Amino acid sequence: MVDTSIHLLTPDELDATNEMIMTAYALMQSRKNILQRYLIVQPDGSFVVEQDGRIVGFCAAKKYNTFAYIGLMAVHPTVQKQGIGYMLLEHILNWLDGCGCTTVLLDATPGGVALYKRHAFVEDDTTIVLRQDGDQVADIYERDEVSGNWDEEVGEGGERKEEVGRDEIVGYDQVSLHGNELPALFAFDALSFGSERAEVLASYWSDAPERVLIAHSQTGQIGGYLIAQSGVLGPWVAMTAAIAEQLLQQALALPFKSRPSIFVSTHNEDALRLCERYGFKQQRTLSHMRKGERVQRGRHTTLYGQASLGLG
Repeated sequence: MVDTSIHLLTPDELDATNEMIMTAYALMQSRKNILQRYLIVQPDGSFVVEQDGRIVGFCAAKKYNTFAYIGLMAVHPTVQKQGIGYMLLEHILNWLDGCGCTTVLLDATPGGVALYKRHAFVEDDTTIVLRQDGDQVADIYERDEVSGNWDEEVGEGGERKEEVGRDEIVGYDQVSLHGNELPALFAFDALSFGSERAEVLASYWSDAPERVLIAHSQTGQIGGYLIAQSGVLGPWVAMTAAIAEQLLQQALALPFKSRPSIFVSTHNEDALRLCERYGFKQQRTLSHMRKGERVQRGRHTTLYGQASLGLG
């Protein structure tokens, strides 16, 4: 008889869990850093399935104030289609229900949509995965210098956010975030994200404070920020397309381990136009799914990039 159990992921299981995930998705790059972040931001929300002493499944979720986000789910190929994924999802949903969470969000691959629909999830949006095309990068900067279309972008931004005037938008500066500004960043971000996510943002700042870029007005008002991870641009929030572009330009001047990716809603037209101008191309799409009531968020307007597909 096979002995199967579910328990919280522990630090000494990181290597075995990472190896299982890489095998499940045929990955070349480690996902250990993702697992470590889950243990930092939600230590009681990462679960593994152990079968006869071997880790064969993983799933994690992050609770926010008004909703939760289910992230990476993986099942070892040797035990797929045996109910392990169903067991994990049931367990994590029961845990979230016990925490009083009434809305659960996730970004599902095509292969996972049916499973989530059986648990009352509905398709609410589409998340696009973009990646910068290295062959176009140099040409983009040359073209922007010649076009002289910066004022036009600023004008569009001013129309979207009336309380931020045209002159003030031009005056926004972009600098790396100082630690004493974190509370202000948390509050600014919550307006677009739909909930405060202090633990998540603080964890990225702790990784590399110099890669947390923030745009201030001349009066000190935050107009946007962008966290330039080693391979992902996000979280990325901006009140106007002009501010978003200023942050993007500064971020792309930093070194990356690989061409950066961006995760954004298919309905955020400003973000998609901006990313296309800077050489980002669509790689794939995922179904943004919801269980429970809809949450008021800025996915279609001010959220230019997610932190990840697992943290939102």
